[in-house]
Amino acid sequence: MDIGQLNIDYGIADQLKFVAGNGGLPFIAIRNQSATALISLHGGQILSFKPIHENVDMLFLSSKSLYEDGKAIRGGIPVCWPWFGPDPKGLQRPNHGFVRTHLWKVLSTTSSDTETKVSLQFIESQKKEKTWKKPFTLKLEFTIGDTLSLELITHNTGDNPFSITQAFHTYFHVGDINQVQVLGLDGCDYFDKLDQGKEKTQTGTVSIAEEVDRIYMNVNNLLTVSDPVFKRRIEIASQNCKTGVVWNPWQKTSRKMVDLGNQDYKHFVCVETGNIAFDLIQILPGEEHRLFTNFKILPG
Repeated sequence: MDIGQLNIDYGIADQLKFVAGNGGLPFIAIRNQSATALISLHGGQILSFKPIHENVDMLFLSSKSLYEDGKAIRGGIPVCWPWFGPDPKGLQRPNHGFVRTHLWKVLSTTSSDTETKVSLQFIESQKKEKTWKKPFTLKLEFTIGDTLSLELITHNTGDNPFSITQAFHTYFHVGDINQVQVLGLDGCDYFDKLDQGKEKTQTGTVSIAEEVDRIYMNVNNLLTVSDPVFKRRIEIASQNCKTGVVWNPWQKTSRKMVDLGNQDYKHFVCVETGNIAFDLIQILPGEEHRLFTNFKILPG
């Protein structure tokens, strides 16, 4: 992609510019009266969001992240689509689908003094997947202001229905994982992926003192990450989804990950919203599905 042409076509004076990011990938740098943000066109992935009144970024980004075609960036908010987790058909396709590892197209950029909106698109013709032959367009809309909003819109452009799972795989930057709590999941049933997928029930808040990998069902549309070290709470408000994930790899698994530092697990927690596992979404020809999530930082 031509950075200069992108700035001519979509740049916004004193607020939004396209820059060559890590690995030479095209990034969008945003600064308005409310917040700063950084979006990678590779993966359609927001890497940074920091309201002006905050001292610390809301999002975690690994210093060992890979910035290469075909590789996912470790941190920010990767987009998992059209499946979440391992390839559902066992065809050795990549975990979490293919849109997080390829370039997205810019559709539009708009702004006011306090808000900036970016619309990206991933179309079937941009990445011919040999094992995904369903015509579609996928649009991702970011709104950067006092809060951060993401909306992922899947449109079936073909003649037959298809089904998807999907998620915003959000990495929250936290001060100390041992002190973090996730609120809003009390009473929810979940599948414990670290215990042979056994179904269990959450009691009280979620605290993390070891590796955690859980898929929660019938999730409340408002979750909260409480971070006493950074003295803040992050509210996660979602629409059109019934499932969520809480994940932290802890020390042993972190050491096996080439794009994550050995101590990084102490400084992030993934709380993911989406249509996961049995929350399968079928989209009929000519119809669409919208996954929406808003993130708000409040004093803790």
